[in-house]
Amino acid sequence: MISIQNLTVKYAQKTVLKDFSLDMNRGEIYALIGPSGSGKSTLLKALCGILKGESGRIIYNSGEDLSIGYVPQLYGLLDWKNVKDNIYLPLKLKDREKNEKEISDILHSLEIEDILNRYPKELSGGQRQRVALARAFILQPDLLLMDEPFSALDAFTSQVSQKLFLKLWSRYKVTTLFITHNIQEAVNLGQHILIMSKLSGKIVENITNDKELAKETRFQFINQVTESFEKLI
Repeated sequence: MISIQNLTVKYAQKTVLKDFSLDMNRGEIYALIGPSGSGKSTLLKALCGILKGESGRIIYNSGEDLSIGYVPQLYGLLDWKNVKDNIYLPLKLKDREKNEKEISDILHSLEIEDILNRYPKELSGGQRQRVALARAFILQPDLLLMDEPFSALDAFTSQVSQKLFLKLWSRYKVTTLFITHNIQEAVNLGQHILIMSKLSGKIVENITNDKELAKETRFQFINQVTESFEKLI
């Protein structure tokens, strides 16, 4: 289990998160939705170390250091490095050895083996998104954080990218927390759907998503999540 305990984060002298707590089971996907300004992106930035929390801690039950992969909005690729160098960058920064077999499997799962020599400006939105996913998975992190990873894509490309992500995730079973404003996306990917309040920056609902639901029941479930979310807007 990964446990976030009493995390408080200030941004520009304003308290965005206060005593935020969340327990995540290892190897499961958590979709986080909530109104704008509720602190969702701040949470992810604090968890990966971009922002410093005022107080609180993250506990990992193995007692080892927590390895975190992060896919920011618009993917955060370096324009002056080609795809291969962008993907390999975390290994260089962490001074980790390359496992060429694992890397090859990741590239194959995301269908990007043929674009390694291109630069980000030469890629489509879907390709940039998949390169960012490859870069995050290359360290085989304990926790994967994604900030609206599919929001910049058209509907068709988003669906394709979600399927490719699930294909890769099913291999590594990385505990994943991702932000989305798209309820359908949250239901498609999340095993748990977390609804965040606007004012307190806290989880007000934690809905277990049964992915084996029949089609008709699934529509009812989507409506349930939508109604819960709309109460906060």
